[in-house]
Amino acid sequence: MFAKRTAWNLKKNRYTEALEHFHAGGRPLLDLTASNPTNIGVRYETERLLNSLSQPKALEYEPEAKGLPAAREAISAYYAQKGITVSPERLVLTVSTSEAYSYCFRLLCDPGDEVLVPQPSYPLFDFLAELQDVKLVPYELIYDHGWQIDFHSLECAISSRTRAVLVVHPNNPTGSFVKEEESKLLSRICSERELAIIAHEADAGAAR
Repeated sequence: MFAKRTAWNLKKNRYTEALEHFHAGGRPLLDLTASNPTNIGVRYETERLLNSLSQPKALEYEPEAKGLPAAREAISAYYAQKGITVSPERLVLTVSTSEAYSYCFRLLCDPGDEVLVPQPSYPLFDFLAELQDVKLVPYELIYDHGWQIDFHSLECAISSRTRAVLVVHPNNPTGSFVKEEESKLLSRICSERELAIIAHEADAGAAR
């Protein structure tokens, strides 16, 4: 009864089985994939956060499609301090990078269009692209005194249906980042071919 694009193999993989084995044995485990900030030991100003929820203003619902204006203005001011001009009206805040990717794929691609994605990279991209009827085409990251973009591989991967190139900074799992010269060359290639660059700055948790 569901769409074929959601017919994923839900069988436990070796990583999940290994995690369950560790938990069952009661052994300590440092899970570097944990992303829930409430259960990894991050300390919050608990009283201050809870007090803010007790304010009458918290009962008002005023949705903003692009995100709270005050938050977008704060981000604009942050970039202004770095000499970058970004209008708050050109900023869209999302609840997660997954939602941000969804918007980017929908904005740039018709069903069957392609987005180039680094290899190796984050496996979640496969699911996000499939949900949006977008085809991912890999380009290689090579290791030569550090990880770097294989631009020959990238240019060979471009087709008439390519709409964007995805870069992650720093990349998961290599930990590599896009160097200044790589950024300039990538910008030139994409400008000449009228391709968008979807840049995921992982430390900021945002795709743009």
